[in-house]
Amino acid sequence: MKKSNSGNKNNIKNETKYVKICNGKETKVKPDASQYKINEKNNSKKKKKAHKSKQKSLISVLTQTVVSPPELEEKKNSLDKDKDKELLKETDNQKNLEVSPTVVGLPDNLPKHDINISDEINRKECPWVPIKSTSLKSVMVPTKDSGSNKEVNKDQPLVAKSFLHTSELSSKIFKQLQKEVWFHGILLKDDIKELLSTNGSFLVRIDMVNVKDFKIMLSCKWETKRIHFVLEVKEKEVSLFENKSHSISSLIKKLLTNKLPLHPELKVILQNPVPRQSWEIDKSDIIISKKIGQGTFGEIWKGSLKQGEGKSDISIAIKIPKTKNIEKYIVVVTEALSEVRLMRVFNHENVVKFYGASFVSEPFLIIMELSNFGCLRKYVKRKKKIDNKDLLNFAIDASMGLVYIHSKYGIHRDIAARNCLVFAKKRVKISDFGQAVILKEGEKEFKLDSKDSLLPLRWLSPETLKYSIFTFKTDVYSFGILLWELFNNCKEPFENMKMSDIIVGVRRGLKPKSSPTVPPEIIDVIEHKCLISDPAKRPTMLEIERILKGIKEKW
Repeated sequence: MKKSNSGNKNNIKNETKYVKICNGKETKVKPDASQYKINEKNNSKKKKKAHKSKQKSLISVLTQTVVSPPELEEKKNSLDKDKDKELLKETDNQKNLEVSPTVVGLPDNLPKHDINISDEINRKECPWVPIKSTSLKSVMVPTKDSGSNKEVNKDQPLVAKSFLHTSELSSKIFKQLQKEVWFHGILLKDDIKELLSTNGSFLVRIDMVNVKDFKIMLSCKWETKRIHFVLEVKEKEVSLFENKSHSISSLIKKLLTNKLPLHPELKVILQNPVPRQSWEIDKSDIIISKKIGQGTFGEIWKGSLKQGEGKSDISIAIKIPKTKNIEKYIVVVTEALSEVRLMRVFNHENVVKFYGASFVSEPFLIIMELSNFGCLRKYVKRKKKIDNKDLLNFAIDASMGLVYIHSKYGIHRDIAARNCLVFAKKRVKISDFGQAVILKEGEKEFKLDSKDSLLPLRWLSPETLKYSIFTFKTDVYSFGILLWELFNNCKEPFENMKMSDIIVGVRRGLKPKSSPTVPPEIIDVIEHKCLISDPAKRPTMLEIERILKGIKEKW
């Protein structure tokens, strides 16, 4: 998630200046909705072309496309009632199948990896969407072509049910589903892969297309493949091929108890329901009490979380992803899910604690610990005069948090005083992981696909401005700017310079000037350690932590 534009309250950061780098020209912009417009026109043309050439639609779990061939509609209109019933019986098996990144017998020319949300969204317009690739093992079931015994052409899209509108599914259905341990709401594809680890394991989830359209999916693992079925939900009936019942819960119970095959050909049988994980919090345990801030991509509320019998409720900060722009709804939800996935990895005293999340129904909630004193930048500016030892302790806390993040192969990508929170006993913790990424095994950097993105310019390293890359060392550079902020009353770096001049200057080694009151030891760490232009000569974050602790011992 991008940074909050407002907030005089806890957990809300001040607005920061971002720059849009495009075609070699830099423009100062606010992170508003217009910067995130998805190129739907281009995507629409691509989809039409794919349909005409009868290519399979390979898209993300969160951006499924359903195709209904026009010739099928013509056949249904021309047949008499008996033949119509016969045809519908044939195609009834097809409409429960998800048009997903999953096909039996993939053609050789198809990519051998899962297709990400970034493949459906124009990468030039949305390079901030995390790229997560996994091996292609999810499959979609092939069906027989109606009227013949031949298999459907491997390049022909399968028939699937149209998306359901939110209004068509009553709140009663969601209330019933939320009682079931196997219902998970919206999940990232990587989470689905990890949860469906054993043969016969299954879960029910939501596949969202936009703010109004979604499907209810039954996902399971059978042998070596993950298979995704669309449940056909009507007012008084739920069906999956020939299996029918009056509700989703009763249908799943029927399939599980009687060991009924889900598909007439593959004979998939449900065996082990995958329960919600410990981080998937029941909304009934959350009490939302007071709105404490609002930003471009959502709201922050204060609340409490029930801890069970005999335990006191804990105060929490509740992040609610929101957007008024329907076109970027999927991007906002996906970024929120990605942020949750990252925060689940971290558990350190200098990293904001993540309690859990709820994505079973709107509003979606991300639950974190509540800061006592708000963001570090506002805290320092509010206090005006803070002892250098306290400022150094703030820096050491932040350095330890960042060292831990790097130990988990994470790159924060947005280290700044506004993204640190102050807690009791003046402890500082790193927060806001909307820009963060986790490097995969063997990777040494994260590179934007396009120089068309919103970035916190004043905190960026020379190599990021030159090559659009992020590494552990770029975090070290940003930490140097954070250290400069702390000992300069959290002024804005390069505050009297134009964006274009900053970019040219930093590329050539420009550094922010420190106040005469800044201790020389701190200036040395900032200018001759963290802000070294050559990343190879720049110390690691662990080395910076040790240097700061050494200064503390001398003071």
